[in-house]
Amino acid sequence: MSPRTWPVLRLVFPTALDDERRERLLLDVDDCGASALDDADDVVSLYFNLAADRDAALDLLAGRGWLTLATLTTEDVPDEGWAARSQANLPAVRVGAVVVAPPWDLPPVDRRDGLVVIEVEPSTGFGTGHHQSTRLCLRALQTLDLRGVRVLDIGTGSGVLAVAAVRLGAREALGIDNDPDAIESAEDTLRRNDLLASGPVRMALSGLDDAALVPADVVCANLTGTLLRQQGARVQRLIAPGGCAVLSGFTEDEARWVREAFDACDVEAAHEEEFWVAYVMRRRADASQT
Repeated sequence: MSPRTWPVLRLVFPTALDDERRERLLLDVDDCGASALDDADDVVSLYFNLAADRDAALDLLAGRGWLTLATLTTEDVPDEGWAARSQANLPAVRVGAVVVAPPWDLPPVDRRDGLVVIEVEPSTGFGTGHHQSTRLCLRALQTLDLRGVRVLDIGTGSGVLAVAAVRLGAREALGIDNDPDAIESAEDTLRRNDLLASGPVRMALSGLDDAALVPADVVCANLTGTLLRQQGARVQRLIAPGGCAVLSGFTEDEARWVREAFDACDVEAAHEEEFWVAYVMRRRADASQT
């Protein structure tokens, strides 16, 4: 078997980026679907699961003017454990009553009273709790009455949101992702949290075009602003009438476009961290399912 390689897109700048340009670049990078980012002073490297995703990101960044500011190059690099090494020192993250922790920073058992502790092995699957949008989703989930509901987690990544939903009272949760590596990561999360055989949380390699998907009481979609705008109609069809969605992965500049894409829903709450936003949106009971 050939060794695994990662398609990489590098942006090499003549000098170190200032804060304004770095923030602008990170906003654009968020739309690229990269699995990981290595950010040095004058070199930004984006790692992708598929070469097609890297090539699409190259076109996107070129279209937004980055070719005039940096040299953009592509290459395939061997998997030498860079993802694990880059995340080897990540600490636990606490959001309200939820703690997302790597195995080396789990809170002692005698200090877990009232806490929901989710063990996650950091990987290229998105959702270790360290990104603002994941924290916003965890915060939003804790404002909902999840007792007895069915949850669908779209773009589940490492499965953190699906696991958190069940631990917060949901009857069952289904996490879907079209990335096999993410599903592998999510199933590892289930094993680590004694959920693989118990049944309330399932993972499936699936996309929004899967005809077997049925509407859920609560839908989590921590994606990107671009995906939420493009796939809003499909996502909201998977929210049961009267049910709600927890949406994040977009910035305050993109919030209006997300609201417009979810035209069968009303915003019940908005949560913000830095320039990232999460919405809790309620699907109107009389809204059409078409």
